[in-house]
Amino acid sequence: MKNAYVVYCSPAGSTGHVARVIVDELASRSVAVTEFDLGAGQDPAPLVKQLAAAGEADCLFVGSPVYRNLAVPPVMDFINSLQATKGCRAVPFITWGAASSGVALWQMGHAFSDKAYPIVGAAKVLGLHSLMWYSDDPVGKGHPDAADDAMVRGLVGDVIARMADGKALDLAVLDYQRGGQRRGKEDDRPAWTNIPKSVDADKCTACGACVPVCPVGAVSLDPTPVFGPSCIGCFNCLRECPEAAIVSGMPLEKLEAMIRGRVATLNETPPTQIFG
Repeated sequence: MKNAYVVYCSPAGSTGHVARVIVDELASRSVAVTEFDLGAGQDPAPLVKQLAAAGEADCLFVGSPVYRNLAVPPVMDFINSLQATKGCRAVPFITWGAASSGVALWQMGHAFSDKAYPIVGAAKVLGLHSLMWYSDDPVGKGHPDAADDAMVRGLVGDVIARMADGKALDLAVLDYQRGGQRRGKEDDRPAWTNIPKSVDADKCTACGACVPVCPVGAVSLDPTPVFGPSCIGCFNCLRECPEAAIVSGMPLEKLEAMIRGRVATLNETPPTQIFG
C-alpha cells in the first residue's frame, strides 16, 4: 500500500478512535496517510478530487457510527460523491453500541461497489452507545478497548496483504444480518428520522455551546437553538448543553429501556468482527 485515506464521521468519539488506530498502524508500516473528519466542518470536495487520481496501490478507509441500523448521512453522501479512480481500494468500518450493527456495512459496501471501488476488508467495532453518555453503566461501556484496537490493527495488516495479492472481498460477507436486524435494507430502508428536540427557554442562555459540537452544522441560534433538516440525531447538543436546556422528545429513561431491550432481544455476536 502506497497511500491511505482515512475518512470518518464520529459525533460521540468511538469511530474517531478506531480511525486513529488505523492511522497509527498505517503510519507504523510507512504508509502515507491522509486523515479527514467529516464532522469538522471542512469541505470534502478537494479530497474527492484527490481520490480520483488514486490507483491500485492506494486505499480508502471510511468509518461511520451506526444510527437507526444505518451509516450516517454524511458518510453516505461522501461515498456517493466519489468519482471514478484508477483502481483505488476501499475498506468500510463501523462502530455500534451493542443494540444492532444493522445493515450499515452492507450499505457502505454496496455504495463503494457502485463507484467501482473494490472492497478489501471491513470491520464492525463495539463502542459505548452514544445515547447513554449520562448512564453509570452504559451499554458498550469501556469499548473500544485494547482487544478491539488489536483487531483493528490486524485488519490493517490483512488489507495490506490482500492488496498485495490483488484480492477483493466478496460483498456477500457483509450481508450477515438476519430477521429484525436486517430492518432498513434495500427498498425497505426508511427515510432518515430523528427523535424531536425542544428548547427550554427558561433555562437556555443562548450561549451557543451547542453550535460547534454539531457534526453536520444543523444547529443555529435564533436567538435560542434551532435545529435544521440536516440533523442526524446524534444528541451532541443535549450532551454538551451546560444548562440542560435542550430536551429530548422521548425521555432518556424510556430511550435507555428501549436500547437495553434491543440488546437483550437481538443479542448480536460477535461484538467486534473483522471481515477479510
